[in-house]
Amino acid sequence: MKIKMLKTIHGSTDGATVVELVVGTEYTMTDAARGERRAAAYIRRGDAIAAKDVASGVSLAPAPALRKVRVKK
Repeated sequence: MKIKMLKTIHGSTDGATVVELVVGTEYTMTDAARGERRAAAYIRRGDAIAAKDVASGVSLAPAPALRKVRVKK
């Protein structure tokens, strides 16, 4: 999964090595489940967005899960 940073933060693309993730730069996360979870966390916190594949224009990120709205009685 590829992400594009919206903020400069200290983080990791592999879950082991901490580096400075620079705003505007695209990073490829590891293919393991750990990398997918880490990318999703960066996106959820607003630190990054899912990058698009330049050749096809398709987002490489899975669609976010939709929450069910609970109606109070």
